Amino acid sequence: MMNDGAARPPQAMADDAGPRDAEPASGGRAFEGAPEFARALHDAMVSASERGTRRLCWCDQDFASWPIGDAGWIELLTHWSRKPGRELVMIARDWTVVERRHPRFVAWRRDWAHVVQCLVPDDAHTADLPTLWIDSDDQALRVFDAEHLRGRLGFDRVDRQRAREDFDAVSQRAGPGFAAATLGL
Repeated sequence: MMNDGAARPPQAMADDAGPRDAEPASGGRAFEGAPEFARALHDAMVSASERGTRRLCWCDQDFASWPIGDAGWIELLTHWSRKPGRELVMIARDWTVVERRHPRFVAWRRDWAHVVQCLVPDDAHTADLPTLWIDSDDQALRVFDAEHLRGRLGFDRVDRQRAREDFDAVSQRAGPGFAAATLGL
């Protein structure tokens, strides 16, 4: 399969792919708990930066448990963003948590607004947003149990396809949120 670095449209999934909430059988690495979740995200970001991944798609209720405000994370994100053609699409139901918990990310987002698109799903799709990381180089991270931060990071084709479909379903019915700058009177 040839990878031109651009995001690919979702492809049809096989009927025998299994239930949508089933954990993957092979490929990747499982994680459980906040430290392992943060490590999996860090590893995914390092990999995306090293490979020159063009597009990152993140989804979470509020990004409260993500390390996006850590100095090391901001450094990785800045390194990734400096290359041309980068795009980060983030979907969250509640951006106020990001504003309160991750001030470094808020400042970074303001400086890199041309790279970042922040979305809020419409009311019909806000009940249970999945926690996902998908990149254009076929890496995917999914949290199956948000309470205990249990999930998997990997390159399994079926996992990636499911994650893409879930992200696309939400993003197609989402609007702008979390402005890079607010104008006051």
